[in-house]
Amino acid sequence: MDVDRRKEPAEYVIMSKRVQIGLLSILLLLMLLCTAFAAIGAVQSVHDFQQQYNDVRAENVRALHPWMTIPVVSHMYHVPEDELCRVLSITKADPLRQATLYEIADHKRRPVDQIVHTLQHAIQIYHHTHPHFT
Repeated sequence: MDVDRRKEPAEYVIMSKRVQIGLLSILLLLMLLCTAFAAIGAVQSVHDFQQQYNDVRAENVRALHPWMTIPVVSHMYHVPEDELCRVLSITKADPLRQATLYEIADHKRRPVDQIVHTLQHAIQIYHHTHPHFT
């Protein structure tokens, strides 16, 4: 039995050095662009964080966010929890005292921006009527 064992040549695509360098250059440029976009995003995030930190230090009510709870707002702005709960019509025994402003707005069926604005206004009034709040 004579078996015809022909080996077919492997068909490899051999790229020229110019094509290889060209592809590597394109990949390097893409990597550099991705790095630049990531760096820009990081710088913007740091800037935003610094702005928020400065707002909190200056007790600017712009730093009030819907993810915060009443105790956090009370601590940050040196306003008694009872005062904040009073303006939101939340009793001492109500579990909403520990809820986020999002949850409070959802429970009261009011827009979260309205809850935030109400607290901002209450904080400003409290600071105005209690100048030595710190």
